[in-house]
Amino acid sequence: MLMLVACLLCFMMPQARAEELTGQWYWQQDPVSAGAETSEDVIQRALAGMGDWQPYDAPAQPPFEREEKYIWLMTTLPQGEEIRDASLLMTVTDQSFEVWLDGKRIYSYGDMEPRLMSYGQKWHLIPLPADYAGRHLFIRAYSANPLCLGNFEPIKLDASVVQMSTLLQQDISYIANIPLAVFMILIMLMYYMSPNAPKTLYMQLILFMLAFVVWMVSVSNTKQLFLDAPVFWWGLQRIDVYFFPILANLIIYRVVDREYRRSTWMAMLSFVVLLLIAILSEVFGLSGLDGCASAFYIMLPAIEGMVAYWTLQSAWRGNKYCRALLVPLLGLVAAGTLDGFSRHFHWLTAKGYWLPYGTITIGIFVLYIVQQQIRRERLLLARAAGLEEAVAEAVARSEIDTLTQCYNRNRMQAVLEAEISQHRQEKEPFSLIMLDIDFFKHINDTYGHDAGDEVLATFAGVIRNNIKKSDIFIRWGGEEFILICRGCSGDEAFLVAERLRRQVEWSRIFSQRRITCSVGVASWQGENDSAAQLIKRVDTALYTAKRSGRNTVCREPQLSDEVLVAAHAN
Repeated sequence: MLMLVACLLCFMMPQARAEELTGQWYWQQDPVSAGAETSEDVIQRALAGMGDWQPYDAPAQPPFEREEKYIWLMTTLPQGEEIRDASLLMTVTDQSFEVWLDGKRIYSYGDMEPRLMSYGQKWHLIPLPADYAGRHLFIRAYSANPLCLGNFEPIKLDASVVQMSTLLQQDISYIANIPLAVFMILIMLMYYMSPNAPKTLYMQLILFMLAFVVWMVSVSNTKQLFLDAPVFWWGLQRIDVYFFPILANLIIYRVVDREYRRSTWMAMLSFVVLLLIAILSEVFGLSGLDGCASAFYIMLPAIEGMVAYWTLQSAWRGNKYCRALLVPLLGLVAAGTLDGFSRHFHWLTAKGYWLPYGTITIGIFVLYIVQQQIRRERLLLARAAGLEEAVAEAVARSEIDTLTQCYNRNRMQAVLEAEISQHRQEKEPFSLIMLDIDFFKHINDTYGHDAGDEVLATFAGVIRNNIKKSDIFIRWGGEEFILICRGCSGDEAFLVAERLRRQVEWSRIFSQRRITCSVGVASWQGENDSAAQLIKRVDTALYTAKRSGRNTVCREPQLSDEVLVAAHAN
């Protein structure tokens, strides 16, 4: 939300650039801290052409001795057409200072005394009076950090609205890259939730990206508009920089070939040791975070260059993770080194940081990780589908009679329990029909078992072709079959049974002789009934049909509710 507001402000501001002060700058030591003179005395002597003022090339630091903690700077504001609502824009790191225009102090920051913590980093917008042109600008600065004393970066002079526009335009790289980095974090978090994700690698990458986002916020100008806490932001920025190679090497350690892991671990530890030294030095007031930065920016290309070599060797051997990681590693090391040379050593001239553009190179590795995760999940889904298919096939084999292609007795229990559970309170919501091939043993004994198998298969086919799809056809055993007629009353089941009996009698099932069957019918009698009783009744009805001369249909005996209750109790 803050970045969106800043972006809108940036486009609303005039697209102009504030002009730098290009006049000659002078410096001298500070006699005020020694008690020899007052600030007003120093300025009056300078205006009179007196004092030990020496020229130097701003914005570089003046050539003072390292033990100096106070310094005076002086320049003349440009002549010519005066700018309406003019102001000075300066970015100051770890310094307290006062700004004087001729003999009048127009701005001050800090108390010009040592602090337990540093003064941090902050930009200052200093309004100028309307008659500023040609007047002398004096700055008295204090810092316990010799790397920061007198370093004001280029000081800009322009209208206040242009100065603000300049500040916000400098944040364009952060405004563009922070949402991209946050988006990548959200993607990694989404895939982190997957049960088959390499969680350690994902978490390390998320931590690195979070540190990257925090750093971009801490170095932006916009954050001061919403939280003016220069010491906090400066400390966060400095510590984050030390963390970058530590977190990056943890990621590389996770993916690099085994033989290079120990070396990568030692590279990471070297930056951990440097960070601890920097923090301890800072705690004891030795400006450790800035002081150790020189060692950091020398170590960065040297050590990470070796890590890049080990990553390249792993990629050359076919390590695809290292291949995807090589571009962001080289890009971030190069950007960090350039920032160190320009922002810390001042060996190069640069308007801002190069490191934010590393987000684009990190995206290459994130895209590869996402691609690998998608492939992994597709493979697991394919395996799961294969397992489900195999299980379904195994279940089908366990429930299907191979000879007749009917369900076997394994299926009978599950279907019967489901029907009973659904219709427990009803009478006759479903019925059973039991069929038995007449004189089947005689067929086996006379014509052989192959003929018997032919009769069984053909008989089952005739029945299957004459029943509803919702009915369940089961080979109960031997030459006995059961048909579960769903939603069928006893009377309806009897008619179905009679139709099937006639169809069997009329069909040419076996060429050597006519095939007939005996049929029994029984129906569900409600909550006082049971599966065992139902099967027993249909078996009794079948037995009655066989005793009645075969090739006939018999129904179960009609029992009262009292008889059913007594039978259930037994």
